[in-house]
Amino acid sequence: MKLPDNAQAQCEQLLKQFRRQIPDDVVYKDRLIEEIEIILGLRFTEYFLQIREILDMTNDLPHMTRGSAGSSLVCWALGITDVDPIKWDIPLSRFLNPHRDDLPDIDIDYPHWAQSIVMDRIFKRWPGKSARISNYVTFKEKSAKREAARRLGATGRLPRNFKYDDLDIDIGEAIRIEKKLLGKKRAISKHCGGILVFKHNLPKSLINADNQILLDKHEVEDLEHLKVDVLANRGLSQLYEIEPNMGLEDYPDYDEDTIRLLCKGDVLGVTQGESPAMRRLFRAIQPKSRSDCVFATALIRPVATTGRQKASFFHDWTEKRLEESIVYEDDAIKKISKLIGCDIYEADMYRRAFAKKNEEKVYEFMHRMGTHPNKGEIVDELYQLGNFGLCRAHAVNLGRLIWALAYQKAHNPKAFWAACLKHCEGSYRRWVYKCEAKRAGWDLRDLGYNYSLLNDPIYEYRKYGWWGDA
Repeated sequence: MKLPDNAQAQCEQLLKQFRRQIPDDVVYKDRLIEEIEIILGLRFTEYFLQIREILDMTNDLPHMTRGSAGSSLVCWALGITDVDPIKWDIPLSRFLNPHRDDLPDIDIDYPHWAQSIVMDRIFKRWPGKSARISNYVTFKEKSAKREAARRLGATGRLPRNFKYDDLDIDIGEAIRIEKKLLGKKRAISKHCGGILVFKHNLPKSLINADNQILLDKHEVEDLEHLKVDVLANRGLSQLYEIEPNMGLEDYPDYDEDTIRLLCKGDVLGVTQGESPAMRRLFRAIQPKSRSDCVFATALIRPVATTGRQKASFFHDWTEKRLEESIVYEDDAIKKISKLIGCDIYEADMYRRAFAKKNEEKVYEFMHRMGTHPNKGEIVDELYQLGNFGLCRAHAVNLGRLIWALAYQKAHNPKAFWAACLKHCEGSYRRWVYKCEAKRAGWDLRDLGYNYSLLNDPIYEYRKYGWWGDA
């Protein structure tokens, strides 16, 4: 990989911004050299420094960097993420890969109330050069059918599953319009948090009044612009409402009270860890540490295996089974690398081929496997990669957040329920959390719940899903 002419200066810029000292260990040093060479070769130095600058601008706000950025030792050293990829055994290729055409991006979660604050600071720091990207909403089958009927004169409310035969319109023309609309742009909305920062001022024709650029993420990638996702996370809002002075890395790896709570599945109110599937899984695997929380996150959020495979974990949970299974995308990378003797970057390309059903690349992998005795079984397992997309670094952060909230529920229940009633927008209606807090023995007035606003039962029911007394 060819390095830029000013590679040494860029390397010094990166090292100068390091917030953590690299351990005096050959594994860390070799990994650092490998990563810096790739970053310099791909011309990403400025992007990493820009992310560090954004975090410096918002160091008064809690945050959590999630996604594959936790695969990078440079991100850890820069303080962009607090996930040590060596400690967690995470390969770099899921985040940075010189063979890939798509660009990496870094996702930073802030409490939901802080997202707009962060964006405003970015726009003020880079006026005229920064903007929020767009989402293009396209016509799907139902919306195209409805639009075709409207264009041909259909008025009033159209039933959900209406037929052209029921309307006084030209059916052939309606079908023609519908087919023409499919996949076309229907509307433009804001991306949930994608931000671009350019070197030069943006053309005013591309920016609307809300500082939104009329490009979607695919167009941004085609133009080879790197973006940062400034995202809102209700779980962080809840956690830092309870305990603002502890980061995710400050919680212990083992805690008997937290383990007991998780093993009972007593996780209602634990944002991102309270779904019925998570509750059943915790009761099934009987987690013994924070690492088990990370595994549970990978298995359930998102669906990391098919239903049948997931069920087998419920009934046959052993450490040996975990070691033999592909739970994370990183597991697949390591398995492919070992099977055909390639490096992790090439292995990641084969992983992507299985996930995206690239038959030509899959056939190439099968050819390189030769006459492996379990060839069919391995290929079938790798094809399941299309059913999920979770790397270990992403699971580590979500799992640690679940663990931290469970820890607070076990040790600080009053503050936990007060924060839950204020912030939780989880798997259940608001009245469920209210009733659960009361069942735990709390008077909701003691939790700061304001009943003076709730004097209209109909309003209460429409807004909160319940009505009634304290």
